[in-house]
This record gives sequence, structure tokens and C-alpha cells, in this order.
Amino acid sequence: MKRLTALAIALAVIILSVKFTLNFKPLYYYDIDHLNITENTTLTRDQIVSAYDYLIYYVEGGRSTEFKIPNLPSSASGATHFREVRDIFQKLDYLLYACCSAAVLGIIICSRKREFSFLRLSSNLIFIISGAAVLFFSVNFDLAFTLFHKLLFSNDYWLFDPATDPVINLLPEEFFFHCLLLIAASITAASMLLRLASRKLRS
Repeated sequence: MKRLTALAIALAVIILSVKFTLNFKPLYYYDIDHLNITENTTLTRDQIVSAYDYLIYYVEGGRSTEFKIPNLPSSASGATHFREVRDIFQKLDYLLYACCSAAVLGIIICSRKREFSFLRLSSNLIFIISGAAVLFFSVNFDLAFTLFHKLLFSNDYWLFDPATDPVINLLPEEFFFHCLLLIAASITAASMLLRLASRKLRS
């Protein structure tokens, strides 16, 4: 039971870290200036912010099912890609609910038995999974970024043409690298907290 509980906690932490990063808009607002994103588009900074806010709202399952980003045209394939991204995050939500439910049940059962080693095991799992992901992307981010998309998507709609989908100019690759760093930092912090909790309960 402790292994299943540890796995459920680890997956929940990783998904929550991804969702936290997705919704942490200050990172993108900072990168607008840091990466000089305004130089790659005719939009003003406020329009870029509005476009990005819409992307997050849409991907996170906003009420609108039709992709219509403000101030920018979109091709049919571009809109399809964002719908697919939206579907992925909805599936992540379902997985998160399942993991949280399993984790809560496992924590209750293990706590009654005074068995708290699942916390340390979960911390180790998070370190291994996140460490492998960071290493994979750090060695060759361009290649890893490409393989990541080919793994998740069954088409090449993610290869945007700036002429028909200028939104790609608002999303430089460096920004996604910064997202990876924030996800890794969030996961590491959660892993450390789990390890501290394990030591506290054992003592």
C-alpha cells in the first residue's frame, strides 16, 4: 500500500507543479521584457498580455470551446493544436483527481498503521522522475522539445507557420525552458517538504 500511496503522491505533485507553472502568469509577463517578445510582433505589450491570458484561460478549460485568440489570426491547424493541448490538460485534471483520491486513502490507511515511510519513498520517486526529465531536456533542449511534442501529438500541427499563426512569435522556446526550470523548482521544493515531514513523523 505504501508504494501505491507514494506513487499517487508523486504523480499528484508533478501534475500540480505543471499546473502551477501554467497558471503562474508573472513568469511570462517577466519574459515579455526579458526575451524582448515585443520585438517579434506588431502587438503592444498589453495586447501580448491579453493574448497570453486568453491562451491560459482556453487551455485550462474556459467556457469557450472555439479557439479565437484576440488581436491575432489563427489557422485551422493552429486552432486544432490548442484544442489538443486543452484536451491533454483536461486528462491531466482527471488523473490528478484520481491520484489525490488514491493518495488520501493511502495516507489514511498508512497513518492508522503508523507507517510513514511512503513519504520518503514519494520524495525519492519525485527526485528520480523530475531529475530524469530535467536531464533529458538539459542535454539538448531543442531535440527534447521536439521529441516531447512528437510523443504527445499524432500530427505536426504544433509546427506553427508565423505567417498564418503569429501566436508562435509570442511563445519563444526560451520561455518554455524557463517553465521547465519553474516546474523543476516546484517539484524539488515539494520533495524536500515530503522528506522533512517523513523525518518529523519518524522522530
